[in-house]
Amino acid sequence: MSKAVYRLSSIARPLEAKYPTNRAVLIALPLVGLGLGLYAYLSAGGGAVNAVITGLEAMVVTFLVWALGREADPDRNLTAFVAAALVIYALVMGLPVAVWTLAFVLMAARTVNRTVGQPAKPGDLVMVLILAGFSVFADGYALMGLVAAIAIAIDVNLDRSRTLALIAALAALGLTVWQLIELEGDFAALLWPEAASMHLMALIGGLVLIGLLSSLLCPRPTSVCDARGEPLSHARVRGGRLVISLALLVGMAEGNALAHALYPLGGVLLVTFIVGFIPTRPGRPAD
Repeated sequence: MSKAVYRLSSIARPLEAKYPTNRAVLIALPLVGLGLGLYAYLSAGGGAVNAVITGLEAMVVTFLVWALGREADPDRNLTAFVAAALVIYALVMGLPVAVWTLAFVLMAARTVNRTVGQPAKPGDLVMVLILAGFSVFADGYALMGLVAAIAIAIDVNLDRSRTLALIAALAALGLTVWQLIELEGDFAALLWPEAASMHLMALIGGLVLIGLLSSLLCPRPTSVCDARGEPLSHARVRGGRLVISLALLVGMAEGNALAHALYPLGGVLLVTFIVGFIPTRPGRPAD
């Protein structure tokens, strides 16, 4: 492996400045943070502390969405940049984002995609479980534990030598079961709150269908993995898109506010589907 980080993690992908697109991100992120922080300071009047927090959150969210776009469509940089631009606009409009859940979906997708080229290490699975826990208990998405379990199960199904990882899948499923116990077995409260808006659910449902269609129609990737330079797995890229779609789907179960906070996932799926009609250049690294 060319980087020490790959000896520690198979889902951590450091931004290498040698790639022009990565340099663009490294330059753009501070500008995004500064711009959104200044905007918050001038418009919201929350003071310097609020401006700093807003700027830092904007940088984190923009990076997560860009990185998720790279996982959903490793052959096209345009997908990641368009998705990031959309989320910046949404942040300017004041739309909330479930940051922990966004980070969880990114790492779950990487576990399936193997864009680094190595199977997830034990520490990686622990990271996915921790992020899933934050999504379930901090962000309030009770079914994200199920999504984590499905992501790990997809990885194992595509690599049967990884059956021990199913222990992590059971632990992830336990997060959702824990929430169900907290709700005293009320499946209705877990799956369909009374506050759910049919219009919002129809919109999200449409985006989920687009994501599923994008997974089915996903062409064979031409990009190669980071560590080994081997071609990315077609089945794994499709599986990664499926994980993103499932995360958006289970978000529908939480009603208006929580479902609304997952709009970056819907944006990534929509942009992936539209940009997918653009031809790609073969043999490029999945930077």
